[in-house]
Amino acid sequence: MTLTSMRVALALLAVLQVPTLGAQRTLIRAGRLLDVKSGTFQTDVLIAVYDRRIGSVGTAVSPAVGDRLIDLSNYTVLPGLIDGHVHLAIGGQPRDNALADLRAGFTTVVDLGARTTRLLQIRDSINAGAIPGPRVLAAGIWIGRKDGVCEFNGIGIAGGTDGFRARVRENAGAGADVIKACVSGWPAASFASPNEYELPDSVLTAIVQESRRAGKKVIAHDISRGGVRAALQAGVSGLAHAAYVDSAIASEMQRNGMFMIPTLTSLTGDDTSPASVALRDAVRTAYRAGVQLVFGTDGGVLPHGQNASEFATLVKIGIPALDAIRAATIDAARAFGIADSVGTIAPGMIADLIAVEGDPLSDPTALQRVQFVMKAGQTVRARPDDRR
Repeated sequence: MTLTSMRVALALLAVLQVPTLGAQRTLIRAGRLLDVKSGTFQTDVLIAVYDRRIGSVGTAVSPAVGDRLIDLSNYTVLPGLIDGHVHLAIGGQPRDNALADLRAGFTTVVDLGARTTRLLQIRDSINAGAIPGPRVLAAGIWIGRKDGVCEFNGIGIAGGTDGFRARVRENAGAGADVIKACVSGWPAASFASPNEYELPDSVLTAIVQESRRAGKKVIAHDISRGGVRAALQAGVSGLAHAAYVDSAIASEMQRNGMFMIPTLTSLTGDDTSPASVALRDAVRTAYRAGVQLVFGTDGGVLPHGQNASEFATLVKIGIPALDAIRAATIDAARAFGIADSVGTIAPGMIADLIAVEGDPLSDPTALQRVQFVMKAGQTVRARPDDRR
């Protein structure tokens, strides 16, 4: 082989994400592996991990001298989970919150709002490995009107479109992955006044336009029926919470590809007030209309580390357990543009995976019993036998 042909071969290996000879290998023995795409289990599977990525998945892999073997034969293995709505700066110190989310099995989180762009620097530290935590996408500073729902310590914006466009540019310039807009109030107000919302249509359109120029999706805190209509008109990509949608609005959301992050545990819990009952009904309406649900918790409002309790809440209102898990894996990865690297356990994907006790398809609380967490090929939580 010539030097030129060798370089070509190595370049192809890198593109195809095939592990090179001599790379350190970790073999993970899964008693059961959940294929989140098909909804089926494979038994007694070996997952080969080279450095940060998965090399192979199957039953034909044989351990070799020097392999590190992680025995998860008594557990159910599935992809690392994604929480599409957290606030790492709420409910404690960001580094403590990040670690709590990671140890709960959430290897990727999306931070949807902070009071300064400092959280984006913390994101960078976590993603660089200087602070232990999940992979973080972040929105930067909330974008809402003065004295509105996202008015925290004077960050609300007064006036017309110019100030809102400037906030988008500030966030994008600081490296925000997505943009968070605050459109309506909380459930009680949105239920009582279904057609009211806080941002004028011209402002919401300006936020979306400026975000698109920067290549960013807009995720909206937008719970009222009128607010969702306005968000659809403006081109918002997703809703940060459940919203009071009817079947017509839900159908339009589905046609436009707008997703919904219900966060029902933090919004309603088991509350039986008319506003809470109607909000849960609206999530079912959206699901039945084919609206893409993305898993999220509003972590920080819901304590960090308790993220997985949202699975049981979704199942309780009628979302099949498999679809709730998909909302936290392949569907969340697709919504946030990272499906080429996370959300499934397959060759070439980043080695994010977890192991739980029990069957999460028949018992969603199994996802609250995480016993093993691997993020990007590194074990961050281990109880089972881990030997070389």
